[in-house]
Amino acid sequence: MARALVLGATGHIGAHVVRALLKEGHSVRAGYRSDRYLSVLDGLPLERCRVDLDTGDGLADALRGCEWVFHAAGSYPALLSLSPAGQRRDAVVEQAVRTLNQTLEAIYASGPKRVVFTSSAAVIRHVSGRLAAEADVEPWPLPDTRPLYATAKIAMEHAAFAFARRTGLPLLAVNPSVCIGEYDAHAFSGRSVLVFAKRQAPFVFDHTFNAVYTGDVGIGHVRAAERGQVGERYLLAAEDVELPSFARLVAEEAGVPPPRLRLPLPVVQTAALACEAWAACSRTEPLFSRRSIHPRSPGAGLDNRKAREALGMSWVPVREAVRRALAWFRLVRMLG
Repeated sequence: MARALVLGATGHIGAHVVRALLKEGHSVRAGYRSDRYLSVLDGLPLERCRVDLDTGDGLADALRGCEWVFHAAGSYPALLSLSPAGQRRDAVVEQAVRTLNQTLEAIYASGPKRVVFTSSAAVIRHVSGRLAAEADVEPWPLPDTRPLYATAKIAMEHAAFAFARRTGLPLLAVNPSVCIGEYDAHAFSGRSVLVFAKRQAPFVFDHTFNAVYTGDVGIGHVRAAERGQVGERYLLAAEDVELPSFARLVAEEAGVPPPRLRLPLPVVQTAALACEAWAACSRTEPLFSRRSIHPRSPGAGLDNRKAREALGMSWVPVREAVRRALAWFRLVRMLG
């Protein structure tokens, strides 16, 4: 059994990685930044360690004696409010990469046997005519503008692999699609469930995305440490879901009516254009963009064969993932 450090242990994915490790009998040290979300670790037999990756405070102590390191402390850029927006976007991405490199330096100095980096399916480009696989990674620098979250994720994964090639750090990446499940205290991907469960979205439109149960993503991290090849990435992606069908599924499980309006894509794209125009005037990030409401997201049409064959992965159905997410949201009173 290994001694493992999970950075970002109170995050949605990190909390599941912790549980997957404990279930397999590994010793876990949970690295977290703020006490605010510590409740997702309540009752678990592990060591808690406060770590600030921006400053590096606590990182060396957290790494000491750990054979496996799981870097699940992702960068989730919020809407921007500083100007000018284009320069601020660059600064946010540069800061994310700089912090990652500093973190990897410390990890490398600790001499781990395996490092699993939590990336995203957002780094995989959509391929027309076939399923996209791990080799279909977006280039860096990007040839055009992408949503800030995707841009940061793409830059960070390229930086992580570049660092590993340069130093010999035994790093590999896992690339989850949209995660649905329990312990989503930040309600990042969980917003896709809550918005329909709370009837906050009166309409849907034609859009397809890939979803996966976060518990399976946690297992995938542990399998990657056990069986994965250094220098490789593994797509953790389960089912392509059409947004109208997903909205109905969530509504059924939540016991509420589904959205009644199905807007034509040109209407939604016009609204997105208005958001982009407002963002340009206010020098902020748009609430949503034309790229983000494309009929098929970059995370749709993914080939998960490599994870199935190399890591032995199987997938909980999306309906069950939604059911478990809703039950947890009710338990913690994020949903009435």
